[in-house]
Amino acid sequence: MTTSAQLRAIAVEALTGTTIAGANVFSPRDIPSWDQSYPMLIVTAGDEDGDGLGRNGPPQFNVTSTLKVVGRVEREAENDDVGAALCYVDLETIRDQVKSAVINYPALMTLLQQYPFFRSRMEVGGKEDSAFHQGQVVIEIGMEFFQGPDDFYQAPTVAFEETDVVLTVADGTPQPGAVITLPQ
Repeated sequence: MTTSAQLRAIAVEALTGTTIAGANVFSPRDIPSWDQSYPMLIVTAGDEDGDGLGRNGPPQFNVTSTLKVVGRVEREAENDDVGAALCYVDLETIRDQVKSAVINYPALMTLLQQYPFFRSRMEVGGKEDSAFHQGQVVIEIGMEFFQGPDDFYQAPTVAFEETDVVLTVADGTPQPGAVITLPQ
C-alpha cells in the first residue's frame, strides 16, 4: 500500500544532499538534531485528498498527497538591502532544486500516477535593527497514487495449518490418503 508517510520518507531521501541545504533536511520529529545552520529544509506530507472512482464495485481512490517542503535561509544584513536580495536568490535556488530533486525521482515515480500540481511562495523578513535577514520558501508538490480495496480493511482469516487428503476410487470407496501439516 502506498501511503503519504512512505512518499514523504522517499522525498527526504531525494532531497538530502541534492540542494544547497545539503544534509539539513528534516522530516517530522527530526528537527531537534538541527545544528542551527542554514539553509535547511523541513519536509511534511500532512494534506491528503482521495477521489472515489465510482459507486459500484469495491472502494477505489485516486489519492493526492501534498508534499510540503519549507526551505529556510539566513543572510547577514548588508547595505542597500543586499542581504535581503541574497535571501531571495537562495530561496529561488532552493525552489528550483527541490522541484528538480523530487519531480521524476525514480523511487517516487514507481509509486505515483502523476504530479497533478506544484506551487510555491516566498517570504523574506528582518527587523530594521537585526544583523540578519531570514527567508523561507514553501514548495507544495501534489503526488497522486492509487488506493484500492486491498489497502483498507482486511477481513480476519484463520491460518491454514493442516489438510487431510482422502482419495475416492471409481466405485466410491474412500481410500486413506495423507495428512499434510504445514510449517508455521
